[in-house]
Amino acid sequence: MSGEGSSSGTKRKRRGTRAQEQPADMLLRVVEYRDDGTPHGQSTRLWDSPLLRFKIGLAEYMKFDIIKDVNLLEFRRIDWELVERLGQYFELALEFHSTFPYIHYGGFDELDVVSFVLGKRIFNMTLRQFAVQAGFYTKQEVEDPGFVGLLRGEVKKRQDHCVVKEDLARFLRTIAISPFSNNMVASDIRDPLYRFVHKILAATLIGRPDGDNKVNRHCLFCLMCMVENRPVNLASVLAWSFVRPKKGGKEARLFGGPYITRLAERLGVFADYPTERMHTGLAPSLMELSSFQQARIITYDEPPVWSEVLPAPPPPDSDAAEATHTTIPQRYQVPLQRHQLPAREYPVRPPRPELLTLEGVYDRVDRLFEFVEQVRQENIAGRQEMRDSMRVIMDHLRIQPPPSWQPQQEGQVEE
Repeated sequence: MSGEGSSSGTKRKRRGTRAQEQPADMLLRVVEYRDDGTPHGQSTRLWDSPLLRFKIGLAEYMKFDIIKDVNLLEFRRIDWELVERLGQYFELALEFHSTFPYIHYGGFDELDVVSFVLGKRIFNMTLRQFAVQAGFYTKQEVEDPGFVGLLRGEVKKRQDHCVVKEDLARFLRTIAISPFSNNMVASDIRDPLYRFVHKILAATLIGRPDGDNKVNRHCLFCLMCMVENRPVNLASVLAWSFVRPKKGGKEARLFGGPYITRLAERLGVFADYPTERMHTGLAPSLMELSSFQQARIITYDEPPVWSEVLPAPPPPDSDAAEATHTTIPQRYQVPLQRHQLPAREYPVRPPRPELLTLEGVYDRVDRLFEFVEQVRQENIAGRQEMRDSMRVIMDHLRIQPPPSWQPQQEGQVEE
């Protein structure tokens, strides 16, 4: 782990120190600031904070510009005392999410598996170091040989200590009534206990703002590890959750406020930037009974009881399974076989224009003159009709025509 820098001084470049001996040609990460901003705690505007004055145009500023108006996720926890003690703060969350790239998916001993900035200090960590600083493991636990073999997440191509989409699809067939797709929901999980576990995962390690009935691949990976008793690396799962794509807007929420607060506390950030001068996020709240009822975990009866276990789905190759798969909207379906992919439709290319020749230019000029002459004649006819109408009105009102309408000019038309 590395970290260097402070809140004082006029330097704008902050360079991380080396966690251990590194190759001479390895570049260290540099984060540039356009100025020092307003002293910490002396402005009510978030973007005046010295922690968020990233140089315009850099990657950190581009991320910050997307999430600067996003609210923090309201955390719902069972361990009320721990989360209430930590809290969450806008300055820390925005600084962390603006500077956190998960460089090595499924990585372990790379010196910059995770890299982020807190308190204008750059921290480059291996997965072991991040696991300790996040508070999930002790130093003795990460040095244990078994720590290397913990599952780390779901990847596109198979690699050591990771799973792929096919593994998740196989597991989902054993616990849910619907097939694997891009629109999975927890209410399709047959066992209410598994739905309860998913609910906790969605509110802790994954962090969904309001749609925690939805099942994404990270939630399904964690649930698979718990059900099949396969040890998982919690620090890697947390890093995957931090790096999920972030969208701006009023409905979006930033995840991980209490975890970021814990990192800042363990890394000594509050010595330079006290929390009393930061903007506080939403306070944590307990899960209500209605949220478990909406997820079909417990019933609406009085008193509430656990929901019944749903019947098992039909075999994968049966006609009943095919009928179930067709009930999913087509845009969310994941084809079972490659030949089931819809055929691609390409737009028809417009015909090529004729080659430009001298005769073609003459023809175009002639057509242009004909068009101009047609417009001219229509204009003359329109003016003549207007003059005739005006003469009828003037005769009815017994008004003398203007001098320009003399008898010798009546047969003439202005051109």
